[in-house]
Amino acid sequence: MHDIDDVDRRILRVMQSDGTLSVTEIAERIGLSQSPCSRRVSRLTETRIILGKTVILDRKKLGFNAIVLVRIKLTSHGRKSFDQFQRAVLRIPEVQVVQLMLGDYDFNVRVVVRDMDHFHTLLRDQIVLLPGVQEIQSSVLLDELKYTTQLPL
Repeated sequence: MHDIDDVDRRILRVMQSDGTLSVTEIAERIGLSQSPCSRRVSRLTETRIILGKTVILDRKKLGFNAIVLVRIKLTSHGRKSFDQFQRAVLRIPEVQVVQLMLGDYDFNVRVVVRDMDHFHTLLRDQIVLLPGVQEIQSSVLLDELKYTTQLPL
C-alpha cells in the first residue's frame, strides 16, 4: 500500500466524482493551489494509484439490456490452463469483468448483451469453446441497484 495523506485522498475523491475536471478545477475544489495539486496528481499517476480516466456509458440507452454473470469451472487448475483461459476470455468484447475466485467455480465473468438471443449466441459460439471449460453456471441480473467504480476514501 502506498502512503497517501488527507490532501491526496481529497484529490482522489474529487477525481472519482468527476473525471473530466482539470487540475485547476480540482485544486479549486480542495483549496490547494494549482502547482502542488498538479505535482500530487502526477505522483498519484506515476505510482499507479490513478490508473486512468474513463467515460461511463448508459448501457441500456446503447441497447445492451441484459447483464449475465457466468461462473466457470475449469477442467485443470495448472498455471498453463489458467493462462490459456484468461487470454481467450479477455478477447471477448462483451466481457466486462473477469474475476478469479475461490470456491466451487474458478472464474466469475460479467458479460453485457443486447438480449437473451445475443447471450445464447455468445454462450454457444464463444464461452463454451473457451479452453479448459468444464462447467458453466449463468445467472441473469434482474436489476442493478448500485454500480460504482468509486472507492470509499
